[in-house]
Amino acid sequence: MTVIRVGTFNTLFGGHDGFGLGAGKRWEGQVEFLKGMQPDVLALQECNFWDLLGNRRMYETANALGMGSAFLAYANETTSGHRFHSVIMLSNRIRVVAQGAEQARYHHVMGWAQLRLPGVEGPVELRNLHLDPFDPRSRAREIAPLEVLAAPGRRALVVGDINSIGLGYPEPDWDRLPPHLLNGHLRSPGRAAVSDREAVELLARAGFVDASVPFHKETVATAAFGEGDVPRRQDLILQSPDMAAAQVDYQVHKQTVDRELSDHAAVSADYDLRRLGQAA
Repeated sequence: MTVIRVGTFNTLFGGHDGFGLGAGKRWEGQVEFLKGMQPDVLALQECNFWDLLGNRRMYETANALGMGSAFLAYANETTSGHRFHSVIMLSNRIRVVAQGAEQARYHHVMGWAQLRLPGVEGPVELRNLHLDPFDPRSRAREIAPLEVLAAPGRRALVVGDINSIGLGYPEPDWDRLPPHLLNGHLRSPGRAAVSDREAVELLARAGFVDASVPFHKETVATAAFGEGDVPRRQDLILQSPDMAAAQVDYQVHKQTVDRELSDHAAVSADYDLRRLGQAA
């Protein structure tokens, strides 16, 4: 089997109620769903309290999914006391060359890994993002070091909750949101009052390809389905041109929303490794 699946999913407080401290019924449903999705590379966001007791919740999730490895990127504390950790999980088919996390530049954290895919010569770079939800200018700074990953010859995936609407998604009706929630979504005052998409525009200009575009799904919403919110596409899989050459599928899995497991859909993309060049 030469196809691998890459997925990203914002778990909404790690699948637990009470901002991550309560009952885990949603987590149980998430495990059931994600196990059926069968990802080889899984990027998760909002893994609140998954670090406690030696990363117990993270390992419990990885074991329930049958994943081969898991890595938790420890997040900065927010002004309300949350730590929105992110996690990278890998199936037994994927090997880790190196992995780590960076907090200093990021509102939450960025988890990263260099991966070895079966039968493929050279590493694949993975970045798991959960960008600043409040400050568009911060999001542009957060993605700046990633632009070089789109260079010719580099195989890279930048995935996660970008908190910025993907290119090609129709302009939402922001009048549905009260004024105190608008600054995280709109361009700076003095400019047209439309969605801020600078972070994704910069990555696109650097050469990254949105995985939704080849399959004409750039208008499919992935997040913000709660009452009074404005649905939008902000859970993205962005790929360097060399990685995009191997893409064979893209899906938005809205079951997680329909079953009230999260306010985000899961997103996946499939890659045929035969198109990446074989190892000697």
